[in-house]
Amino acid sequence: MYTQILNVLNSFKATGLVAFLIAVIPATYKLVKPLIEAKIKTEKNTHIKQGMELGLKLANAFVPVVASMPALSNSDRKKVVNQFVDSGLKESGFNFKAETIEGLAEQAYQYYKHTLKGDNHKAPVTPAPTNDVTPDVQSMTIRKYLTNPNHLNKSRK
Repeated sequence: MYTQILNVLNSFKATGLVAFLIAVIPATYKLVKPLIEAKIKTEKNTHIKQGMELGLKLANAFVPVVASMPALSNSDRKKVVNQFVDSGLKESGFNFKAETIEGLAEQAYQYYKHTLKGDNHKAPVTPAPTNDVTPDVQSMTIRKYLTNPNHLNKSRK
């Protein structure tokens, strides 16, 4: 009889353990799932941010080189920069859409144009003419040298 009572108590313990696990596992899952999803999202955002920074650095380094190549047309320059940035990112393990890479290249070109080279779309500003004209010393010296026949004869000998 004593063993039967112990068997019943052990079965209650086992049943209680199963019931406890049945109650705790879903509750824990509901509490932990949002935390895990937030962590995964943060990791993805950090990875994307690192890729974008690397792409922009690559584009900023390569745009001035390509901008000074007169043999390439504007569309060819854009293609070359996009290919360079794309290959550099793929070597580092990042895979972005073509639109994203084009945006990085455009951002680098705008930075180059406005801060390093200046905006070439603005009209050149020329000062208004004034009545006070000061003669340029260098042009006066050249004019004097060319109009003086003795200087011309000496330079030909």
